[in-house]
Formats: sequence, C-alpha cells, structure tokens
Amino acid sequence: MKQLPVFLVLLAVLLIAGCGNSVNSFQGQIENIQENGFLIGCSEAANKGKKGGINDIGYMCNVQYNDETIFRDVDSNSLHVDDILTGSMANVILEKPVDIRKKIEKNDSFVLIAKEIVLLEK
Repeated sequence: MKQLPVFLVLLAVLLIAGCGNSVNSFQGQIENIQENGFLIGCSEAANKGKKGGINDIGYMCNVQYNDETIFRDVDSNSLHVDDILTGSMANVILEKPVDIRKKIEKNDSFVLIAKEIVLLEK
C-alpha cells in the first residue's frame, strides 16, 4: 500500500521533467569562429515548444568545445576543428540537455558545451 504514493510521486516527477523544452542537439549555421568555440544559429531550438506566433529574430548560441569533443562529417569521417568553416551547417550534440528558449527568455548568459559537432555541409 505504501508503494502507491511513492509511485504517484515518481510519476509526477517524470511527467514534469518530460514537459520541458530541453534539447540534446540542434542544427544551425556557424556564424563565427572563436577561441575554443563557435557562434551558431540556434533559432529553431530557441523557438521549440513556443506557443503562438514565432518572431523573426535570429538567435545565436555560444557553443564551446573541449578535448573530449568529437568533430566529424555526416559520413562519420573524423574531422579536425580547423576543418570547420564559417557558413558551414552543423549538427551540435550537447553534453547535457538545455532549455535554450528558457535561457533566452530569462536573458541568462549561457554557454553550451558540445559533445560532438557534425559538419552537414560546407
């Protein structure tokens, strides 16, 4: 009988966590190359789950990489960070999920850490 309240609490926690707009990855154009990172367009991720009209603002995300970050192309060929060029399209796989829209709405400064960057096209 004691299991039912515990189950209901766990179910509520799972439902609340599942309702967020966190993303594990996003695609965007590399707009700027910085030391240990990139500025990448992330408007689609920023507008994920938004209700109502979506504005035409182009959102940018600061994506950092480290020694653990994997760089590759869509055919899984290994790349070096120097192979990534401004204007390239990339899929960014994050180290941990982030609700980009919430961060932008709160005007929080944030940095995304890339687990993997997949070059889609140059």
